[in-house]
Amino acid sequence: MTAEPVVNSSTPDPAGDPASRSAEGFFRADGDALIPAGFASSPWGAVLHGRLIGGLTARAVEQAHAGDPDLMCSRLTIDMFRSAPLAPVRVGVRPIRTGRRIAVLEVTVANDDGPVGQGKAVLLRRSQQPEGTFRPTPPWGAPTPPELGPPPASPAAGRRWTAPWESWSARPAAAEPGALRAGLWIREVHPLITGEPLTPLVRLSMAADLASPVANASDRGLDFINADYTIYLGRDPVGEYIGIQPYGHVSERGVAVGQCVVHDLAGPAGFVATTAVANVMARPPAGG
Repeated sequence: MTAEPVVNSSTPDPAGDPASRSAEGFFRADGDALIPAGFASSPWGAVLHGRLIGGLTARAVEQAHAGDPDLMCSRLTIDMFRSAPLAPVRVGVRPIRTGRRIAVLEVTVANDDGPVGQGKAVLLRRSQQPEGTFRPTPPWGAPTPPELGPPPASPAAGRRWTAPWESWSARPAAAEPGALRAGLWIREVHPLITGEPLTPLVRLSMAADLASPVANASDRGLDFINADYTIYLGRDPVGEYIGIQPYGHVSERGVAVGQCVVHDLAGPAGFVATTAVANVMARPPAGG
């Protein structure tokens, strides 16, 4: 389970290319083992950040079907059921169904003590788009990162944890204190695996973990911690920037569900849904 504040530890890069800012990945490959870097940790301590389970799952799905570009990853579910130390992990893929129009894969991320996360992907074959007018996603209207300029600097020195990505808040600068978050944009600074370029699907799968704090925060802060997230895509994401737009939240007696729209610079690409459980005492460390 993960929940995280959105802060920045990176500095603006004039070239605008994340690969030129840091060549070190969250993991380095050593045979079939993936060795995590220190900054692969979460704000709760020296444990693997849950969003990296999503990145590893998306990477495994793309590798499993690299030879069939007409299959598109339309749904990706990430289950994060156990905290994992910063220890080597291995990723396994099991085909569940391989049909003419659909393929289903199960992905397991495990360390020496057993599974630390699982994912399931549904891939659908592209075909001719039906005609007609369809119901649009709700308007967002948030400025894009190129319009907002360099990301804000990390606000506090000496903090115990800072986010290893760049982010831009979609909340207007004049918003009142305590106003609900209007969403955010995120761009990765590090590759997932050292020496491998990030793909848009891997970027989105890592960023989508932030749908939980975006959708499940209240005017008093974030008191829910997510157990999973599911990405639904109607088209392939493109580019470096991923936008998370809040769409809705329902909760009662400490159990919550939240939903967001995910964007790239071309517009909405799909949705993210997440489940969460109240965890009021587990606020982030000071400064987070």
